[in-house]
Amino acid sequence: MISFLIYILLKKRRNQIWAETKLHASKFINTRLQFIIISLLIIFLILVPVLSKSQNCLLNYKIVQGGDNIGWLRLEKNISGSRTYLKLVSELKTRFIILIAVSSQETSMFENGLLLHSSQYRKTNGSVKVNKQTSRIADKYVVTNNGEKQYLSIPDVSTNLLSLYFKEPADINTIYCDKYESFTKIARTDDGGYKVVFPDGNSNTYYYNKGICTKVKISHSFYTAEIIKTF
Repeated sequence: MISFLIYILLKKRRNQIWAETKLHASKFINTRLQFIIISLLIIFLILVPVLSKSQNCLLNYKIVQGGDNIGWLRLEKNISGSRTYLKLVSELKTRFIILIAVSSQETSMFENGLLLHSSQYRKTNGSVKVNKQTSRIADKYVVTNNGEKQYLSIPDVSTNLLSLYFKEPADINTIYCDKYESFTKIARTDDGGYKVVFPDGNSNTYYYNKGICTKVKISHSFYTAEIIKTF
């Protein structure tokens, strides 16, 4: 009888210990789970502003002349915080009596809406034809062209030709042309485009769909061509 009572008491105590152990384990797990959830929430809240300010955009185009594809053009736009980076890479091959192969690369960097730096580099049939950089130093722009520096007397630059591929210029009437180191007018055309006439008389007309450039008509004194967005 005594042995039976001892067995009952031990079993009861064992059940109490097991119940207390499960309770402590449950509290520990809940505490750890809450800690993990809170930590993940904090990390998420820290990353959201950074992620929201980092945006990438890639545009691809073909270059067409007389119905033939003669080249391609690719543009990238990267936004990181207050800085916007634009890059253009292109290649084309065409024939004017002889075969002409042109490869180009252009970049622009804006900070808080102002151009800080841009570059233009172009090779024709393997020879460097353009190697130019524009930099904002203090409140002035300096152009370095094949090693020679020149200070420009121009206002702040907020939009250049590279910008036109990513944003419809509905609210501006002038645009900065890095190649010519000057501003030029941009005007709406009857067919819905935006025409930029350069100092040498050549022109580009840009067309848009939902704010993105879908086509550029090139009117040169020696040729015409189109840059057409590929989907």
